[in-house]
Amino acid sequence: MKPQQLSYLIVLLTVGALVTAFLIKPKFGLDIQGGARVVLEADTAKLPAGRAWDRATREAVVRTIDNRVNANGVAEPVITTKGERQFVVEIPAIRNEREVLEQLQTTAQLQFYYSNNWVTNRNNLGQYEIGRAADAGNRELYQITDRTSGQTFRDLYQINNDLRALLDRGAAAGDKAKETPLPAPLPDLSAAAGKTSARVAEEDVAKVTGLATEADNFNKFLNAARKEMDGSDVLPTARSGFDQAGRGGAVIELEFNRDGKEKFARFTRDHTNEILMIYLDGRILTAPNINEPILNGRAQISGFATIKEAKGIADLLNGGALPVPLKIVQQQSVEATLGKDAVRQSLIAGLVGVGAVIAFVAGYYLLPGMVACVALLLYTLFTYAAFLLFNVTFTLPGIAGFILSVGMAVDANILIFERTKEELRAGRPLRQSIETGFHRAFSAIFDSNMCTAVTSLLLYFFGTGTVRGFALTLLIGVAISMFTAITVTRTLLLLLVGDGRARDLKSWGIHRQLRPNLQVVPRRFMWYGISALIIVPGVAFAVMGGFKPGIDFTGGSELTLRFAQNVPTRSQIERAVTAAGVKDPAAQIAGENTVFVRLPKQEGRGEVTAAEADRIVAQLQTSFPGVTREGFESIGGSISTELTRNALLSIAYASAFIVIYLAFRFAVGGFTTGLKYGVAAILAMLHDVGVLVGLFCALGYLLNWKVDSMFITAALTVIGFSVHDTIIIFDRIRENLQVHRGEDLATTIDGSINETLARSLFTSLTVIITLVALLILGGPVIRPLNAALLIGIVSGTFSSIFNAAPLVYDFRKWFATGKPATAPRAAGSGPSRGDESRPSTPSKASLADRPSSSSGPIVPARPATPAPSSTSVTENGSGTAEARPKPGIPQGPRARRRRM
Repeated sequence: MKPQQLSYLIVLLTVGALVTAFLIKPKFGLDIQGGARVVLEADTAKLPAGRAWDRATREAVVRTIDNRVNANGVAEPVITTKGERQFVVEIPAIRNEREVLEQLQTTAQLQFYYSNNWVTNRNNLGQYEIGRAADAGNRELYQITDRTSGQTFRDLYQINNDLRALLDRGAAAGDKAKETPLPAPLPDLSAAAGKTSARVAEEDVAKVTGLATEADNFNKFLNAARKEMDGSDVLPTARSGFDQAGRGGAVIELEFNRDGKEKFARFTRDHTNEILMIYLDGRILTAPNINEPILNGRAQISGFATIKEAKGIADLLNGGALPVPLKIVQQQSVEATLGKDAVRQSLIAGLVGVGAVIAFVAGYYLLPGMVACVALLLYTLFTYAAFLLFNVTFTLPGIAGFILSVGMAVDANILIFERTKEELRAGRPLRQSIETGFHRAFSAIFDSNMCTAVTSLLLYFFGTGTVRGFALTLLIGVAISMFTAITVTRTLLLLLVGDGRARDLKSWGIHRQLRPNLQVVPRRFMWYGISALIIVPGVAFAVMGGFKPGIDFTGGSELTLRFAQNVPTRSQIERAVTAAGVKDPAAQIAGENTVFVRLPKQEGRGEVTAAEADRIVAQLQTSFPGVTREGFESIGGSISTELTRNALLSIAYASAFIVIYLAFRFAVGGFTTGLKYGVAAILAMLHDVGVLVGLFCALGYLLNWKVDSMFITAALTVIGFSVHDTIIIFDRIRENLQVHRGEDLATTIDGSINETLARSLFTSLTVIITLVALLILGGPVIRPLNAALLIGIVSGTFSSIFNAAPLVYDFRKWFATGKPATAPRAAGSGPSRGDESRPSTPSKASLADRPSSSSGPIVPARPATPAPSSTSVTENGSGTAEARPKPGIPQGPRARRRRM
């Protein structure tokens, strides 16, 4: 598309983003807005036969709860175990809270029932006849008629809804309501929540007995049937949609796994013209006659009133079945865990950091820098609108990460500007320089963002909770930053070409260049040593106990306090508990003058005991008269072993993808050569993680810093940044290997590093500016997060420049000769014969097409006349490339045409 056409698209997207930001309210997390705290208790007496109530079963419950809460967007709930049978679920304030709470109690046990005692098209002698309920409307609500007794009754789903309505009317009736026994089996329904009596309006007392009779009849009906299949036979790929057969209404499409497909095919083949009832947690979803055998392993559940209802059930099925029923034993609203001050401090720090980034980019890159600032503002708007559309939850770490992504979004723009300036220095026309700069920067931008995007997808697929939230925000940011850099920045720059003031090359800052002469490869062992000097002490601190997992990992105890008067602030409570001898308590204020205080395991003492809890309460009473202990129990960590394992598994898969991807993309000399680039990138990434963990171990040992969920977010960010930065340098090495064939590998690598140094440093600088602002002004709550990010970004920049590329050099030499070759004593020295593998693909670029590094006046480029080459590249006996003189051609020093 032409720039003018693209400008119209950008305007439309901007208007759409503004409308989205105006109409949709952001969804804030527990730390900012508060929400609901629910304690669920497992009814272990109803465990399936052969299943024990052990750690694996409890983890399955936590996983299912997390899937259900996140079914309509990543809500980032906090889920912890409490005691042996309870689960504490904290959910951010949401509009459909009651609906979500009902879903949490639903076991979602999909079951397929059959009985030869049902009236069917083929057999009219059965006892029970299944038909549509009279008030079903466009829903498939069923009723059953017992032909023996003449009684008609409904399923438990409808009975439960009626009971809830009776109890709601009784609560509204006040003094006019009557305490009424709830006969069995009504207490087992979720509406009764285990109560054996309830206040009911006088006119509804008789209806209670009728509902109990209906429920009893339905249970007899169900017990007489035979379960043929269940949810274990169905794949978690249920999807909602509209009925394509013309019957109207919404449907759910099911797909069976291999065993389920065989069972379903065998049953439908043996029971044609009979009924197979599909049943879910008390509700008959459908009870059709089987008209013919179904062999394709698919089934359809029809008759839902709305697509929303169908999607809700599909989400339940995909989230997995609970191995045991859960019931709510406590429900309270809770205040924000961090408070308004922490949010305000972070926002102020973010604005200062982003403002400093804008000032730097505009001040250094002048006119294109100003264009980048406009693109940066549009990136911020587009990303915010996308977060709203994808229902992303805004937590304080998430907001910090969002602010950080603004600094990282400058990355592609800086790369493009440096490439464009190279073309302008070579004398290219302005428009051609812009187009060529974008074209030559695209491969590096594409490769780095592809690796980051795949990492995000794997983290989202395998992760849970905070990991999925991070992955989603990172993926959105990567996609939009590529769009703004490649489309918005390019369009704005090309539109400026026609302006006379834009043609003044001084406004492009082409003479501003950073061209050091770093000797990276010859001194690589010095750089390796610097890394070792940081990582090895970190290992020592870890051995000495410096790695200190927080309560998110280890769990601890929860002390429930009830205050007689007004509840003090969080900070006052935490200071008082700390004064009582417990380090790092975390208070959470709830309704009814209740406060939950989480007490981590204490170093050298372990978990806080009940006696210590009584002592803490006694000491608190001196500062807060009337405070009492309402409860005290052990709690598990909110970061489960499974979450950690899945996060590590996704990183391992992402690393394998990066290695293979780079092996193909950087196969200058063959696949095995490209493989060395991939391995070097992953080793550099592991180096950065090692530096981060090592320094945090030191901070843990010296300052008692804990590792928590925020640290996981920081580590994942570092992983993404490390590979992203490394690929930019690799891209220039790949290009130079094709342009400067036969040149010494060490010289090529050092030249490539020096050419891309400005981009590497300036990109990191924009991120560091933002992080320093957040670290200084962002408050103590997210200080460990920002410190971890700052450590990781600095380490990532160092490893990309001084570790990754030298590792490629060593790998090439080790695999070529069996031992590392001696590097040149000085960078830029003459080529060393036998130091480089021959590129497998002839270069499409010539030296005349490359921009010159001359600092002299800019003159139009002249057509290049091909000159006879003085050398030819051949393979020597050791498998490495060797530059040999061609006969009859005078030999002399070859000047290397270098680029910025």
